[in-house]
Amino acid sequence: MLIKRSSADTERALQAMEACQAGAAEGVKGHAEKLLNIFQSDLFQALLVDIQEFYELTVCENQTTSRPNTP
Repeated sequence: MLIKRSSADTERALQAMEACQAGAAEGVKGHAEKLLNIFQSDLFQALLVDIQEFYELTVCENQTTSRPNTP
């Protein structure tokens, strides 16, 4: 079972985090802003794609090797 995430899911998560940041205390706002900047960076997005692909390959490999072969 492969898991596919859409960019709409990512955008929704970022919007939720931005909404939480708006109502947060000053110290939390700074930390939330740093996280948002990281999540929105091109490097993070590229790494996220690589991590997702690695995860999917690992899951598929484990599923095919764990199934017993019946003649």
